[in-house]
Amino acid sequence: MEIAAQVFGILAFIVSVVSFQLKTYRQILWAQTLCALLFVVHFFLLTRSGQPDAITGAALNGVCAVRDIVLLITEKKRTDKLTTILAVIFSAAVVAIGVATWSSWVSVLFIVAMVLNTVALSIPNPNTVRLFIMMSAPFACAYDILTHSIGGTVNETVSFLSALTAFIRCRRQEKKE
Repeated sequence: MEIAAQVFGILAFIVSVVSFQLKTYRQILWAQTLCALLFVVHFFLLTRSGQPDAITGAALNGVCAVRDIVLLITEKKRTDKLTTILAVIFSAAVVAIGVATWSSWVSVLFIVAMVLNTVALSIPNPNTVRLFIMMSAPFACAYDILTHSIGGTVNETVSFLSALTAFIRCRRQEKKE
């Protein structure tokens, strides 16, 4: 069971890293949706392998997959007000489900990371998404280490560096234009 969990974590990691190199908001969101679904399976399997705190990761990644789909569906119709409302609704859902699946203080790390992630993906600006992802990474990485998520730990470390690289690259391109 643990090996299968780690395989799903590595697959999610690969999708996540690719997502930060994509150019459009929609592309990033589609990739992040797939990543979240892979992490649902990963953390669920870790829970079954004796990591009770991993259930929060499974549940919150499920919330994030739904969030990403709603953001994709509403992208063209969204106003600033609707974007704010969606960010508040999904942040509240993250907190509520995080508390409901609470196993120990370790859950707080992932709740904070997923709220930051929700704010990030609610803003249709790729560089802002990358910036918030960089802020959430330390919280998620600590959670991943404590739940023995190899794929998650590598994902947060490399995703942080990938998002930083893309952020710098895009800022340089903006200055040239």
